[in-house]
Amino acid sequence: MRNLKMRTVVISIVAITVAVGILLLCILASINSNSMLRDKINDNMSTYLDAQEKTIEAFVEDSERTIRLYSEAGCISALIQNDKDNAAANPERTLPEFTDETYNTAAFFKDNYPAYEEAQQYTLDFFGQLNNWEGLYTGNLETRILSYSVPPVIGKVLRTDADKRAALIDELKANPDKVYNAGIIVSPGTGQLCLSMYYPVMRDGEFIGYVGGGVFNTELENMLSKNAVSGISSSDFYMFNSKTGVLFSATDASEADFIAKETENVLLKDVMTKIQGGAENGQFEYKNKDYKNGETFVVNYESVPGRDWAVVLTAEKSGLYEASNKNLRNMVIIGIVAFILILVLVAVSITMLTNPLAMITSAVKDLGQLNLEKNEEVIRRSNDKNEVGVISHEIEILRESLSNIVDTLKDCSDSLDASAGNMENNSKNLVGFVSDNTATTEELASSLTSTGSIVDKVNNNIKVMNDIVEKVSTSLKEGTEHSETILATAETMEKKSAQALVDSERNIEENKKAVADVTVKLRTLSKINTFVNDILSIATQTKLLSLNASIEAARAGEQGKGFAVVATEIGTLASNTSSAAQKIQDITRLTNESVDETVKCFDELNKYLENDIMTKFEEFNKETQNNNHITAELIDNIKEVSNNVTEFKKYVNQLVSQMDDIRMLSEQNSAGIDDIVDKNEQTSRIADDMAGSVDNNKGNAKALGDIISRFTLNR
Repeated sequence: MRNLKMRTVVISIVAITVAVGILLLCILASINSNSMLRDKINDNMSTYLDAQEKTIEAFVEDSERTIRLYSEAGCISALIQNDKDNAAANPERTLPEFTDETYNTAAFFKDNYPAYEEAQQYTLDFFGQLNNWEGLYTGNLETRILSYSVPPVIGKVLRTDADKRAALIDELKANPDKVYNAGIIVSPGTGQLCLSMYYPVMRDGEFIGYVGGGVFNTELENMLSKNAVSGISSSDFYMFNSKTGVLFSATDASEADFIAKETENVLLKDVMTKIQGGAENGQFEYKNKDYKNGETFVVNYESVPGRDWAVVLTAEKSGLYEASNKNLRNMVIIGIVAFILILVLVAVSITMLTNPLAMITSAVKDLGQLNLEKNEEVIRRSNDKNEVGVISHEIEILRESLSNIVDTLKDCSDSLDASAGNMENNSKNLVGFVSDNTATTEELASSLTSTGSIVDKVNNNIKVMNDIVEKVSTSLKEGTEHSETILATAETMEKKSAQALVDSERNIEENKKAVADVTVKLRTLSKINTFVNDILSIATQTKLLSLNASIEAARAGEQGKGFAVVATEIGTLASNTSSAAQKIQDITRLTNESVDETVKCFDELNKYLENDIMTKFEEFNKETQNNNHITAELIDNIKEVSNNVTEFKKYVNQLVSQMDDIRMLSEQNSAGIDDIVDKNEQTSRIADDMAGSVDNNKGNAKALGDIISRFTLNR
């Protein structure tokens, strides 16, 4: 694209932009059209199904109203009551069976049921006013027909299965005010589809029988066919039982053979599956390769409320969207025509607008070829207010600026050529001066380097001294702290030992006093011996008294026997007392011996405490006081040494700082001299470069002259 002309590029961009815009417009229009059409089709199909559903409800309600009206005749309930009374009067009765050859059954009812003729005539007359009804009849609780629009059937039992008969009767009995609608079924008599209905007959609030009837489905089909769906040219309508799949009605000719049968239509089976799954209403697209050549169908279905029926409307999707596709084709054709017209207009407009650019391009090419002659067309266009005028104005300014630059370069070339000789002489002198300065500076730098080395060594030695002083100061500080700790501990020990000495003296005195008291108390135990001696004396006297009593009792003879017994017991007691007293005397002797030993131990303990323990305490206290004095003197000495070390450290730090300053100045001087040497070397190189530049300037001056000669000036 960079190699194409601007006109071609602009036209191409506009063409692509317009094409994309028209394409997006067609796509959006198609999407909106299809969306609106889809919504409209769905609404139309739903509206049609609603109308069909209402038609079905109207048909059913009209049929139920008819059978309810038929049941309200008095002759109907009277006929059923006759049958009930007859059954009560003849429990073992046997009603005649229906035969095709005779009307004996009707004759039997006529003879035995007073209300039969009226009820039968009423049934025939009522049925004669109806249209499209299969039959109308009256039945009892055994489902036996009592009157019928077809007389030969009178007397027939419709439900011979007892369970089915009971289910029907229970349903009617449970809903006495409601028509029991069995739905559209295949009539056993005609084989056609009929709407089968039953309604209970009540008499004095009691359920006694029912009426029944069937309406041909053809009437409903005629009513459904009158409704038409708008906006859909080709569609098919179906009505079927959503539980059994029996097809009731279909506009699709291919389903004609399945009316009143279980459908084989896969589309309807799919709808039946959805309804049984809980989706009673819906709309979807259906496609099956085995169904109608694999065409896609739009399907809308609804369940009839309160019935096991469903109505379905289908239409081919291609037919539904034909109008939308036609509009899209027309829109594409219009878009192509519009694209061509826009492209032509753009090409013409861009060609007219880009013609002045050719003139500007020519002027720029002239500048590129260093042609600075005036372009009259550019000068004329430079006063325009559009973009071309602005570019022309700037090109003219650029031409004038280049002309001025050429003049300036010419003057510079002449000046360079004149000054080149002077620069050459000056550069030679400068090189000589720089060489001399460099040699002197190198000698000074060598001297300063030696001085800096000596200063570094002295500085390192001082730092070592400073580190040693730091360590000594730290050790003294730690020793002072430890000495103070020892002194504090020693003072504490001195106080505790002094206090312990006082406490020990007090405790020993208290102990001696307590021992004395205990000794006195123990000595009182010796009084027990006195008491024991008294007891032994009393026991001896008691024995003598017992002996005397025994003698006196012996003298008294028979009268003294009792007294003799007492005397014997007293003698025994005296003996026991004497024995116990002897034992107490032994214990007392042992106790006295123990007391003597205890007193002796207490005396020895007191002597040990006074002579040994107290003496040791006094000696320890004195040693503690001596240690405190020595520790205090040691702390004073350490503090004095620490102060001297601190003073020495201060002077050493000052010396270190001064040596650092000297070293720093030496480094700065050395660095300055190195810098001077470097600058001298650079100056020498610059002088050499200047010498080379002189030669280059001569060549440049010549080259500038050649360049200036290439410009074409037209003033």
